[in-house]
Amino acid sequence: MKTICKIAIVVLAGLHLIKAVATINATMAIFVVSIVVLLSGLVIMSKGFKKATIVFLAIGTAMLFQSSQPLSVWILAVNAMTNIIAVLVIMQTFSIPIKMGEYNIAIGYWLHKYFKKEGTLFLFTTISTHIFTSFLMFGSIPLMFSLMENTLKGHVGDYKRFMATAISRGFAFASLWAPGAITVLLMVQTVGVTWSEIFVPGIILSIIGFVISYLIEMKFNLSVNTKYNEIDNKVLYSEKCDQGRAFHIIWVVLSLILFNIILEKLHIGSSSNRITLAVAIVVLLWTLQFIKNPNLKTTLRNYWKNDVLKTADLAPFFIAMGIFFIGLEHSSFIGVIQFSLQNFTNTWGLLSIVIIPLLIIVCSIFGIHPFITIVLFGKIFTLLQLPITPVTIALCLALGGTISYMVSPFAGIIMIIAKFLDARTVDVAIHWNWLFSLIYFWVGIIFAYFWGQF
Repeated sequence: MKTICKIAIVVLAGLHLIKAVATINATMAIFVVSIVVLLSGLVIMSKGFKKATIVFLAIGTAMLFQSSQPLSVWILAVNAMTNIIAVLVIMQTFSIPIKMGEYNIAIGYWLHKYFKKEGTLFLFTTISTHIFTSFLMFGSIPLMFSLMENTLKGHVGDYKRFMATAISRGFAFASLWAPGAITVLLMVQTVGVTWSEIFVPGIILSIIGFVISYLIEMKFNLSVNTKYNEIDNKVLYSEKCDQGRAFHIIWVVLSLILFNIILEKLHIGSSSNRITLAVAIVVLLWTLQFIKNPNLKTTLRNYWKNDVLKTADLAPFFIAMGIFFIGLEHSSFIGVIQFSLQNFTNTWGLLSIVIIPLLIIVCSIFGIHPFITIVLFGKIFTLLQLPITPVTIALCLALGGTISYMVSPFAGIIMIIAKFLDARTVDVAIHWNWLFSLIYFWVGIIFAYFWGQF
């Protein structure tokens, strides 16, 4: 069943790539392959995701049956979020050139050369996590621990808090702008904005987050005047080689952004398919550098054997979410929520902007994933008559999702970080991130409103 699921997932990604460059109707093919992904994935996915998938699949199916939708709507529902699966599959291929070129050593180069104090090291760790997350997503977390753990443990004032706050914030900020970030894809699809419309404000919000985070940790936690110990001198570094790797990583991120902009200007594919195509182009060009490397075949085999299955949990989940999303769109339930929220916005006017990210954050604290609430509230708020622009709505949704990743004890990133640090999730999410999140929330709200006015 694993093999069937892997083949179906790869074929699904391939269909979306073809759809981005060719004027063919792949709707029925995507529908059939998606059904195979859903059925085979339900058999092998983990219990937590399986329960969530079955719940949303059941609710979405019930809503579609209740509203007596035709076959065309059912096909639309199954296909609705398969583009996100395609992006996830293609993003996983970044692991191939990363492993081939040992680009993790690039971090070691910058670490040794420029960062000697705890304060600047905190900023470096946050930004490094952010850069790797922009194309590795969840893969950036174990990578950062493997790179920084031996260097920092015992040499910074509060190692657990240092790593938890730097990595969680660096990771979360990428969800504001990174082309492959699921939050960005959901905003583009739900609100109807383009990636280029939220890229610049997303980058600015990230920079604002870096500054606030650094200032808070400088004020309360970091021993900014204490140099950390040097790494073991027995480890030898080729400065020229490591510097080259470091700049390669920067070029990869810039290339990903550039290809997205070019494809959008040329009107190639839809917003989400352009992202898939841009990622595929960058990965292909990067991997071709190692075409003569004898280890390439082994790395490709490992990718097929292990990395493709990393999307086996999320693929059926997003298909179920797509069915739920379309079912909700055609149900009477959305009208009831819309009516209530419209009355709220009529009463509070511009202040109702606060409710958009707040609902996402509150729901996440009670265990409802931001993926779900961004789709749900994004669709509802887009249909309301609000005194704000779609870009402001999208930025508020992104802000809510970003803070949710940091303050929800149920968030995947928080659980992973807590496991690596042997810490409590409530410490990582609440005790260490609440002050930053509170300040960032209000600064982000103000920024989102004024940016939308331009």
